[in-house]
Amino acid sequence: MITKPHVVTAAGVIEAWMDATRLLLVDGDRFNLTVHIVEPASLDEVAVGRFCHRRVDSRITKSVYDVANTIFPNESAFHSGPLDRFFDHYGRVYTRGQRKYRTSWGCYFLRLISFGAGSENQLQKILSGLSGWACRPRAAFVVHLSSSELDNPRPLGAPCWQYGQFVRDDDSTLSLVAVYRSQDYFQKALGNFVGLTRLLKFVCHHANMTPGTLTCLSTYATFQGKQSKARELLQM
Repeated sequence: MITKPHVVTAAGVIEAWMDATRLLLVDGDRFNLTVHIVEPASLDEVAVGRFCHRRVDSRITKSVYDVANTIFPNESAFHSGPLDRFFDHYGRVYTRGQRKYRTSWGCYFLRLISFGAGSENQLQKILSGLSGWACRPRAAFVVHLSSSELDNPRPLGAPCWQYGQFVRDDDSTLSLVAVYRSQDYFQKALGNFVGLTRLLKFVCHHANMTPGTLTCLSTYATFQGKQSKARELLQM
């Protein structure tokens, strides 16, 4: 299996996912695949539905939008309103969802706003720093999605997103880097890119900054044995 790092660069989210998927169809599952999206904020979420994995495998219950929602909710009136209302509303919404659809570890959004034993709101802290610090640090703002206290090693299953880092390109532009220990390019990667883009746009809006790039490193990039389905999806 290939371990040499490879970088896929594309303008938009869908183009980046397609280029990475084509690469994996040639190379097979591989390590150290980095996808760099130059203009993630240009994303048209309606167009994403054309490449939803359920179009070629209806037995899968979660759509590409369901995957995105595990990271961040789709835009609503709460997104542009007061932060305390946003966190309170979606905290309750996602907590109800977790009670209905139980998983062993929860979901990424709840870990962003209520992480660890102390229920730390990582996004609130980052927004406070971006808005309130007089200095302009380039690489100070990290969100953690996994820890040794919360998660045991496992061969399969989430959380696959390990951490994210917001990097200030300049005084007014903010980019996001995300690191995954494993990423499924048939069922998950496109939805992951959408959710990460939503997160970046939200933070930029409340920090009064411009969204920059999105970079996603998959330590292990895989189709989980669905190469033929991935090829069929691309051809649609």
